[in-house]
Amino acid sequence: MIRLLTFILITAVLVFCTVWFADNPGSMTIVWLGYRFDGSIGMVTLGLLALTAILVLAWRGWTIIANSPGWLGRLLGSRRRKKGQQALTMGLLELASGDVRQALKHTRAVDRYLEDDTLTRLLTAQAAELDGNNDAAKRQFEAMLEKPDSAFFGLRGLLQLSLKADDREAALDYAERAHRLRPRNPAVIVTLFDLLLTSKRWDRALSLLVDAQKASVFGEQELTRRRALLITAKAEDAIAAGENAEAIKLLRKALNAASDFTGAAVLLAGLYRDIKQENKAREVVTQSWRVAPSAALGAIFRETLTGDPLAKVKAVEKLVTTNPDHVESQIILAEAALEADLWGVARSNLEKAMATKAQARHYRLLADLELRENQDGAKARDLLIKASHANPDPDWRCGGCGAETDRWVVSCPSCHSFGSVEWRAPLRVHQDPAAKAKPNTEAPAAIEQDGTVIEHSNDDDDNPSTKDSTAKGSQPAV
Repeated sequence: MIRLLTFILITAVLVFCTVWFADNPGSMTIVWLGYRFDGSIGMVTLGLLALTAILVLAWRGWTIIANSPGWLGRLLGSRRRKKGQQALTMGLLELASGDVRQALKHTRAVDRYLEDDTLTRLLTAQAAELDGNNDAAKRQFEAMLEKPDSAFFGLRGLLQLSLKADDREAALDYAERAHRLRPRNPAVIVTLFDLLLTSKRWDRALSLLVDAQKASVFGEQELTRRRALLITAKAEDAIAAGENAEAIKLLRKALNAASDFTGAAVLLAGLYRDIKQENKAREVVTQSWRVAPSAALGAIFRETLTGDPLAKVKAVEKLVTTNPDHVESQIILAEAALEADLWGVARSNLEKAMATKAQARHYRLLADLELRENQDGAKARDLLIKASHANPDPDWRCGGCGAETDRWVVSCPSCHSFGSVEWRAPLRVHQDPAAKAKPNTEAPAAIEQDGTVIEHSNDDDDNPSTKDSTAKGSQPAV
């Protein structure tokens, strides 16, 4: 539509000019170099337009002729780039398929067509690494360090080779250099963070979290958790060095960052207990009990209590009021009541705890209760048999590999996972259906519970009620 309007407008202007010159013919005389030219105004104007058109065409032709070598070079260069990119694509595909020989063949084509040694070196290094020739790959990656544009990729390659060779010191150096070049690269940040943890460089790891936050590598919650873990790791080193004041300062800082961090709470409460500051130990346990109760905290709390058993029960009751519905509150109150011979309180709390999830420790406490309250050895034996099939007790355990530790540590001793050790129960292994079809109903000859030996009498085999209870006790508790 616009083109049509433009054509109509130009046509109208030409027609107007033609009509105007026809109505006003006029005449013009030009004398130049002894020659005289007489003509109308219209003819002179038409001649000027024709001369302008000739000059424009001549200039356009000269421009094409002058630029023809560059145009030809661009045409040939475009074809070379196309062939080089095709060779690079095929080389990467051959690498992915595992054909090193074909990959190296395409590498030579990349070098010939693209004339970019960075791509050639990268492809050659990857092919050599895939072929198991790490020395050749290392030479190519080191050569890439000479150019600023390829230095980062050379460092990444050398970092991966060092990790593969388990050379942690060299890997840490390469990771630091790569991080200086690309401070917000997520992969480099994560790798460098793991290497700093392995070398126990807690302060450097804490400073790296600032870059991780800027690069959005971890969420806010994960950043808070990792920061608290690192501060607690520093506190562990301070405890080992005998610097208790510094350790207390660090542990309180960790709990301020993450109030539900059980590891820091257990370390701080245990440290106060060891230096005979029982009141502060109980204060730490009480604060943590509101958000994250655990048997480890409960054990420390009860160890710091003094006085008769009834006074200890009252102290425990005050503790559990901060989180009364939690299963650990019911367990610690049942334990304290059992020591004070408060059988009803102990039994009611154990039943509440078992209603949530019955564990081996619940059955052991019930067995102790039956012995002490009713002197019922048969019932206690039945409960101990159930304990052997019940859900296992919680402990300091790695969530990654399941390894058990005697205390909280920042990294798992087995799989070295950071922050994976928590107070938890192990995963249960389901029994084979064939094994369930033939349960082992034999009770042990004697079971020892809190110093009391419960003998397995052969007379029980003739007692139907005892048989029933034993058979039921042999089934896995759910």
